[in-house]
Amino acid sequence: MEITQLQLDALREIGNVGSGHAATALSTLLQRRIDMSVPEVWAVPFEQVTSIVGQLDTPQAVIYVKVEGEASGKAVFFFPVESAEIVVKALFGTNETMDLYNEMAQSALKEVGNILVSSFIMALTQFSGIPLQPSVPALAVDMIGATLDAIFLEEGVLEDTVLFIDTQLTGIPKIEGQFIFLPDDGSLKKLLGAMGV
Repeated sequence: MEITQLQLDALREIGNVGSGHAATALSTLLQRRIDMSVPEVWAVPFEQVTSIVGQLDTPQAVIYVKVEGEASGKAVFFFPVESAEIVVKALFGTNETMDLYNEMAQSALKEVGNILVSSFIMALTQFSGIPLQPSVPALAVDMIGATLDAIFLEEGVLEDTVLFIDTQLTGIPKIEGQFIFLPDDGSLKKLLGAMGV
């Protein structure tokens, strides 16, 4: 599906609103001011996903939810292991490095990932008027290529266009991550149509 500049601008605004929701929720959770910016939003053909994600053999923390509703799909938030470690340290108020495979660290990452993914899904609902519900989040700390392969292989036919939102968190040492929405076939058209773009 071809995305026009007007549609991309609308998606960028959704990214900004989602970032605002996420920053507010994370500020409450971490009890400090967190700002979140969206440096880049783009829609890419499905087959280019892996080239944009970067080094497929690089370990990343990946939070994944299924999105249910009239514009269903899959939502993924992933950040480099270094960023995930910073988030966990901030949550536990420690300078000690924590093992990301530790149950407490994984629980904390799931909570943060759930906030981030749900914030963007809430923004999609807010702009389109189409109610969307995220599933319980799943977390993997693994090579990004292997994790994405597992997500792509799940049942369902995906749209040929994928929405990427690049994010940066400040308020704790700078954290970068990417949000990907993999719409099921026809979902992106429904969302954009409902937004009138």
